[in-house]
Amino acid sequence: MKQYLSLKLLLIIMLVLIYCPIQSHAAKENVEVAMVLWRGETEAEKGFIEGLTASKDFNVKISKFDANQDKVKLAEILKGLDSKRFKLVYTFGTAVTQEALKVNSDIPIIFNILQRPLEGGVAASMERPGGRATGASNFVSMESAFRTLGTLMNIRKLGFVYYKNDPAPKYQLVDINKQESRFGFETFEFPISDKNDIAATMKRVIDARVDAVIFPSDSFVKANASRIIGVLNQHRIPTIVVIPEMAKENGALISLGPDYKTLGKLAAENAIQVLNGKKAADLPIRTVPHLSLIINLATADRLGIHVPLQLLSVSKVVR
Repeated sequence: MKQYLSLKLLLIIMLVLIYCPIQSHAAKENVEVAMVLWRGETEAEKGFIEGLTASKDFNVKISKFDANQDKVKLAEILKGLDSKRFKLVYTFGTAVTQEALKVNSDIPIIFNILQRPLEGGVAASMERPGGRATGASNFVSMESAFRTLGTLMNIRKLGFVYYKNDPAPKYQLVDINKQESRFGFETFEFPISDKNDIAATMKRVIDARVDAVIFPSDSFVKANASRIIGVLNQHRIPTIVVIPEMAKENGALISLGPDYKTLGKLAAENAIQVLNGKKAADLPIRTVPHLSLIINLATADRLGIHVPLQLLSVSKVVR
């Protein structure tokens, strides 16, 4: 009889397990994140969204707001963000993050593609930002960049083309200037004031007979990259960028910068920690340890530049 009862009990337990499986995880929490963009969605945002989607704790709804490089529109977007609705705000770049921090709000900020958080006044340190913002930085080691460039070309006169109303390029220029004596080149600045100034600026670049032009992480330059780089390619002037799309989409010779999608996923890791209750002030700013090299072979052929096999072996090639 006892054996019969034991078998019956075992059968009941098995049926319960089959038809009523044990929930191994609590239900995910629904949260909404505001994504404030400056020039539309990039691979960085795709990586960020993928990282949040993989969360085991949260169902994340992303609401996108694109300022389209309009400061007035940006201000309106930031002022309209409701702290009761959004658990955190994702910001792209230096200008957007700086403006977001000016708004009187307690919503934590996760920034991305912000090359110099300390110089930009966004963080007190990389290890402990200290405010309500943390995230991922696309900082590029200029020493590593110029060591790589030395295998591809000989640079004595380097042009630096940037949008003069963006604060970020000035921080990057300081890093470039520090490499001049080490690698034996001189830097010539070519600021662009607006779209109407592009043609005149490109003429100054050509007249200066520079050996190559380097572009910072600059949204204005990216928005006008095909026009700017097209002129330089016509005059056989090599172009060096840190925004990967400029090599893939706009014909720049070489991109020396971190992979944007990877940065997005790193920013998402910090975002999940904030959603779990940690303070942005205490979360280290994330960086990618190695440069991601992209070489446009079609541009190299047009410029008559031979790309060494050792460089090709560690690069992504586009045509």
